[in-house]
Parts: sequence; structure tokens; C-alpha cells
Amino acid sequence: MSLQRYLDVVDDADAFLCAAERPLPRVIWANPLRQDPAKTAEEVRRLCPEAEPLAWRPDAWRLPPEVKPGRWVPWMYGRVHGQEEASLLAASLVDAQPGERILDLCAAPGGKTAGLAVAMADRGTLVANDRSYGRLSAIRRVLDRLGVTCAAVTCGNGVHFPAYPGGYDRILVDAPCTCEGTSRKPGGHQDVTSERYRRTIVQIQTALLRRALRLVRPGGRVVYSTCTYAPEENEAVLEAASTEPFTIEPVVAPAGLRLAPGLPAWQGQTFRPDVVNAVRLWPHHNDTGGFFVAVLKQGA
Repeated sequence: MSLQRYLDVVDDADAFLCAAERPLPRVIWANPLRQDPAKTAEEVRRLCPEAEPLAWRPDAWRLPPEVKPGRWVPWMYGRVHGQEEASLLAASLVDAQPGERILDLCAAPGGKTAGLAVAMADRGTLVANDRSYGRLSAIRRVLDRLGVTCAAVTCGNGVHFPAYPGGYDRILVDAPCTCEGTSRKPGGHQDVTSERYRRTIVQIQTALLRRALRLVRPGGRVVYSTCTYAPEENEAVLEAASTEPFTIEPVVAPAGLRLAPGLPAWQGQTFRPDVVNAVRLWPHHNDTGGFFVAVLKQGA
């Protein structure tokens, strides 16, 4: 399996491989646009007494694998939504604020977009873009069920996304990737990734990040994330995008969540010094999927 290539950069190779094979816990979060989270918490405890609040995010819960929250009334009415725990971090690091102009450049299936809208208190301009027309309906279903009204859904290649006058305040680039960190999901990535495909996806990722850095306002924030472990798609993409001016901001780990720093080098390639400010989520550290996130500030 392709995960063998990362054994030299993890702190505990056996724990990493074992965690990557275990089923992924189900996670849901409360939607304050539909109901007060305290009341939603009461519903969750009633429907699933075994639900455990996340240590770093008390408005979200881990559920036993056999529980089906999609069958709950709170789910149907948009009071809760399901999202993998590691991916919750990317949307939170955008630090969206009410009234801002925000772009989710690769938005499908819409969970992170919804998280941005909630952080904005559903006020401002939120553009949810995806290049796949067939995936737009998934975004719309999520936003409609959760009561989001500040978002516009668009279809286009993010590499050529048109500029907004004045620029966006914040942009999320949750880039398409080889998805190695999804091995714990049903139907998640299990096969060895061909180097040809990886080279192709790296070109797309780099182009998306460069475009985002041109679209964001001076001094604005761009969050780059993937659900893969590959340094070629993470640290190396940050290095390749350095033709645009930016700094990689430090990420303060929320209490209860363990984050590992970005890799300073990989297979003989050394990356820019501030790449260690990016963060990695390894599955054996927090019982999550695998994820990479970097917070960039536009400008030198």
C-alpha cells in the first residue's frame, strides 16, 4: 500500500499503519443557523447517549460507528451535519467573519462551505465554486438543509476563476488530491498512486493555489488543505507556489487536538523555512483521517 512510503516521517510507524486501517469515527456538529447549539446538544444526548463531545470543539460529537445520524429528525431539519473531524480544522482556520467576502474554490460536497457560512453568521458574500457540474447539487442540498442564505454556488475551473473587484478577504483551497488520508472511510483510498497521476494532480494544486493568491486582497488569508500525506502535494506545492508572495502563518493547536508540523524536506528536496508552520494530522494522533493544512497571508 502507498502508505508505506511515509514510515520514515511518522513518529510511530506501527501505530500509523494500524490507525489508517481502523474504521473512522462518525462526527457531527451543531448548526446554530437552525437552532441554539445547547438545545441541539440535548437532542444529541437523547438520541445517542454514547456521543462524545470533541475535546477541541464542544459543539461537535463523535458517534459510535453503528449510529446513523442521517436518519435523525435533527439531521433532516438541518440542526446537525456530519463531517470528518480532520476536515473541520481547515474551515475553522479560514477564520471567516460576518460581512466578509469569502471564496471556497473547490467546494464540493459542501461541508466546509457550510462551516464557513456558520462562522460568518450567514452574513456577507460566500462563493462556493466547483469545476464539476454534477457535484453542484450536493453543495446546494447541504446549504439548503442547513439554512445558508449568504452563499452563491458557481461552476468553473478554479485555475481560471474570475477576479472579484477589491479581492476576497479569505479563500479556502481544499484542493483535489490523491486522498491517501481517506483510507479509513468506507470506499476510501487504498490503492498505490501512480507517479504519473500524482504529477498531474500536483500541477493542478499548484495552479489553484497560485490563482487563490492572486484573487485574495492584499494581506488577505488563503488556507490550503488536502486529505493526503504526500509531501509532493503539500509542502512541495507551497514551495512551487512561492512565485506569488506570501508567508505561512503559524497555527496554534486547539486544546485537545495534536498537530504535527510541516516537513522541512522530502527525498532530497528542501522546502522554504516557514513550511514548518503548516500542520499535519496523522490518524494515530487524534483518531482522525489524514490531513494537511497551511494558513497563508498574501504579500511579502
